[in-house]
Amino acid sequence: MFQIESTTHQQKWPKSRWISHLYKFLPSIIIFILITGCGTTPHPVTPELSESKQAARTLLAEGRLQEAAKQYSYLASQTSPPFSHDYRLMAAEIYLDTQNPDIAKTLLAKIDFARLTSRQQARMHLIATRIALAEQNPEKALISLKKIYSQYCHDEEPNTLSRPPKPCASDLPKSFWIKFFRTQALAHLALGGEDYVLKAAHDRIVLDTLLTKTAEIEANHQATWQLLISLSPDLLLQNPSSSQTGILQGWLTLAGIVKQHVLNKASPHYETFLQALTSWQKQYPQHPARQFLLEKLLAITEDRPPSHIALLLPLDGVFAGAANAIRDGFLSAWFEDAKRPKIIIRNTIGTNIQLVYNQVINAGVDFVVGPLDKPSVTLLAELPGFPVPVLTLNHGRKSPVSSDQSTTGGLTLTRTHAPEPIIEKTATGSHLYQFTLSPESEAEQIAHRARHDGHIRAAILTPQTPWGQRMERAFATTWKQLDGTIIESRSFPAELKEISTTVQQLLQANNTVLQQSSPGLEHKSPPTMDHDGIDCIFMAAFPREARQLQPQIKFHHIGDEPIPVYATHHVFSGTVNTMLDEDLNGIIFGDMPWVLQRDLENEGTPRNTVTSIWPESVSKYLRFYAFGIDAYRIIPYLKRLRSQNFPNLMGETGELSIDTQGRVDRQLFWAVIDRGKPIPDKIGNQYNRYRKEMKWEM
Repeated sequence: MFQIESTTHQQKWPKSRWISHLYKFLPSIIIFILITGCGTTPHPVTPELSESKQAARTLLAEGRLQEAAKQYSYLASQTSPPFSHDYRLMAAEIYLDTQNPDIAKTLLAKIDFARLTSRQQARMHLIATRIALAEQNPEKALISLKKIYSQYCHDEEPNTLSRPPKPCASDLPKSFWIKFFRTQALAHLALGGEDYVLKAAHDRIVLDTLLTKTAEIEANHQATWQLLISLSPDLLLQNPSSSQTGILQGWLTLAGIVKQHVLNKASPHYETFLQALTSWQKQYPQHPARQFLLEKLLAITEDRPPSHIALLLPLDGVFAGAANAIRDGFLSAWFEDAKRPKIIIRNTIGTNIQLVYNQVINAGVDFVVGPLDKPSVTLLAELPGFPVPVLTLNHGRKSPVSSDQSTTGGLTLTRTHAPEPIIEKTATGSHLYQFTLSPESEAEQIAHRARHDGHIRAAILTPQTPWGQRMERAFATTWKQLDGTIIESRSFPAELKEISTTVQQLLQANNTVLQQSSPGLEHKSPPTMDHDGIDCIFMAAFPREARQLQPQIKFHHIGDEPIPVYATHHVFSGTVNTMLDEDLNGIIFGDMPWVLQRDLENEGTPRNTVTSIWPESVSKYLRFYAFGIDAYRIIPYLKRLRSQNFPNLMGETGELSIDTQGRVDRQLFWAVIDRGKPIPDKIGNQYNRYRKEMKWEM
């Protein structure tokens, strides 16, 4: 018999009465059980879901991020909370990693924040913060990061420059705080200004206390160093501040030593530099820079600038115009150098470049610049070694290929019908360096820039020429490596009257998609590649064609928002002509500071000097003069830049750095055509800062 005890008396209910009350409330009890059961019991783990989960993990491990994100999105649609939340958050994070903030934002909108666990809420907060940063809103990102820190970190003191770096006391996993401080470093850097760069460096120092893998620690040290070495000497060399920790001050002091004794000096005073490094070692015996950086800096003290340089160029034939402009730019930079090492110039037309190289060495040369054409670079690179360092002015091939003699008017120095693999022979200790104005490299940079801007579905417009084919291949290859999709690719003929038809064909399928409803982003079936509308166009064209293409793109596109068009420098002649270039409005392109930072009104500038001496040829070969200037100026910095421990060199052709294989990387400056003339692209400048920081991310 069921009994209920009371504080006043005890009463026994008959069995029949108890059963009648049970039946009375039975429907409510059943409904309650069903509701709570539906809310907490996940879908059963079927073999199909197990396979999908394993497939997602495999794709992620293999670096196939776009496919992995779709797989996790699919898993989210097939499971119930809390598992669906984890899958959806994972998909959003991967989409962010692949530069797709719009898709990540859409996935977050499907999540009921109130139903998340505390860890899931923190994770969602951080993803939303990263989206704000990806949308070029670092101020909003930093406000959000401050809230996250105050809510989930149990430390009493805020994270400031004066606080010794240490992990945050928190219930959240270490992996969360690693992402947090990486995001905060990027947000500080995006704001620009030395105060924010200093804060970004402090974020990196805190991050150092969280990392455990050697490769990640070294990459983080490198990122910290690159941030601090970019600061002004005044800030680096000021007296130690009480608001800075010992580790941060050690970094600042070391960067100040390098700035004071080595940077921006073609002939540094190495004895003084060595003494300063020795003193720093004694002052900071436990500093992390001792292990990863000091030995490399000490090696630089053995470097000496050349005293006798050979310049090898094809001064006759099809490349004569470009070669002569390079020579004149090279000599103008030499004339500005107070030391003026001895220069000899050799014409490489009709010669064996290997024999020429040995001849100039026998003549006492201690540095060689050139050759310029790919076949000669390829032949020279076949030498077993280089007793004298060489800076080639092109990339070579692994094997010769057929070429034709048609001229493009651009910066291409051979016109070939095959892929252009760069010679991979250059080891870290080699004396072979490669510097080029390759248009294919520009196409690759544009692919990275467009993906950073959040685009994923590209169309390509290139001329019906071998040059156009190479440009299409360079962009498409890089775009696909970045998990982008090529929706359409068209080549336009030389006849301008046919351009309208080409553009109409390019946009026809896209306009059909725009007239239909867009498919959902969350996959209800196993994922396949999306084929939505075009969200950007890559254009390789010269001014004459571009002035026809851009108006046709605007005319034939039926969407409310214009399609962003990214182009190589070839769309801009280098001379402002607002009347002709009005039709180019809206085009985003990358070019040299030499071209974009017009300083002709200032006497004594390199471009002013070149223009006054060679007025007839400067317009046609403008960029080659800049190439010659940088080819001379970079010589004393080659070894330093290759060590990866010094800031990039601001050149006339772009921001110059060198990878460990000796290849010079030329970062373009970004502009957008507005009212017929190029103006600086602020988003592009932010991208350049982001690119330098992300270079060291693991």
